[in-house]
Amino acid sequence: MSILNINLANHPIVTPMINKSFKKSITLFLVVLGGSVCLLQKGVTQPIETSLQERYRSAIRDAALVDEEGKDFDNLIQITPDNPFLKSSWDETQTRILVVTWKSQRTYDQYIKPFSNSPEEKRNKLTWVTVAPQVKEFCKQYLRNNPNATEADLNLRLKQYLGLDPKWNYDVFVELWVNPKDLFRPCVDPEITDTKCNRKWGDEIPKVIGATPDASISDYKLFFENLYYISIRPGLQPFTGLGYTYDWSSPNGRVGASEFILIPGAAYTINGQPVPTLKYCQS
Repeated sequence: MSILNINLANHPIVTPMINKSFKKSITLFLVVLGGSVCLLQKGVTQPIETSLQERYRSAIRDAALVDEEGKDFDNLIQITPDNPFLKSSWDETQTRILVVTWKSQRTYDQYIKPFSNSPEEKRNKLTWVTVAPQVKEFCKQYLRNNPNATEADLNLRLKQYLGLDPKWNYDVFVELWVNPKDLFRPCVDPEITDTKCNRKWGDEIPKVIGATPDASISDYKLFFENLYYISIRPGLQPFTGLGYTYDWSSPNGRVGASEFILIPGAAYTINGQPVPTLKYCQS
């Protein structure tokens, strides 16, 4: 997901309107995927570079294929107070952690800024985030390695790293203070304190409950299956289901940033002001 807001109102995640045949097998899922690729091509009057769009669509197809017997990626960021990488990411009381999301200014103004500290207003929104400072460290390193890179080059590389459509517009990074209890990994096992995601469901379906009664997901298995379902819809992005964004920059490197979702109904506090992309990566 990477990282976007999805309106869940009138969506199968929060309503019973779900195609039951979707649950039958991943093979059927890929039949739907083939149709979605065609839909992705509609309405594109002047695509960017054809090869970019082709690589992006290929990433969506590839991310949909989950090999249940495949090798796990065992280097996800674990959100724990003793993780040295996150030493500067906690507040003074170590009860809130700093996360970041990349948005257009318009999206920030409409969907992020108005709902800070207002969990009641956020029940129909999903906010995908990474934990600070992973993305900042990535883009700072990119600029160091590519001193002649333009702002457009930087934007494209970030879109690749975060599994985002090259046609979409992003202007600012937004940092949020959140209770770690209000975060989960978009995985079969959603806990945030380990370093990998399971590929199969266990005997018990996990419960996702946040810091307050307003923050919860009643049926996590249905919720997770629908993350796959909506990820292949036109205009969305590759979803690995393994706790990381799909880096579509090359066929060899597919692991991007460790990704998390803010539980619907959870509150957040905006840290300062949104920062323009280039400035954020230079700071």
